[in-house]
Amino acid sequence: MNVFLLDYYTRLRAWHDLRNSLSQKTDLQKICIEVDAFWQKCPMSNHYLHPDDIEMWPGPWELISDNHYCYYARALGMVYTLLLLGINDIDIVEAKDYNDNQVVLVQVDHAKYIMNYWPDMVVNNNLSEFSITKRIDIDQIKRKIGKV
Repeated sequence: MNVFLLDYYTRLRAWHDLRNSLSQKTDLQKICIEVDAFWQKCPMSNHYLHPDDIEMWPGPWELISDNHYCYYARALGMVYTLLLLGINDIDIVEAKDYNDNQVVLVQVDHAKYIMNYWPDMVVNNNLSEFSITKRIDIDQIKRKIGKV
């Protein structure tokens, strides 16, 4: 069953369990794959968060409580998860893919790993397939969990 279709406490427990299961892993590739796989299951809506309102974006527990996800919100969930695991080399970018579709990507380890695109497409993605249109400053996100 999709955890995002269940109640808040079940979603919160599943997210906690994910972080616990990854906390001792050192293989960044595997961590990114599992984090992406978890958040790729959230139900998507067209609009929830706007990049110009980043200071008003929800904290991690509010995000899980609200349970509304657009591409930005899903990226936000991935970033919160990674930050809470101690991974800090993260960027969020708006880009256009090779089909000229607007996407919101989470880049990890100097864009070695690209998340929040297609499920199971985390490893060895080719950044040249994307045209970056905007970089999102994640310092506001880090502040929400005390990482800045």
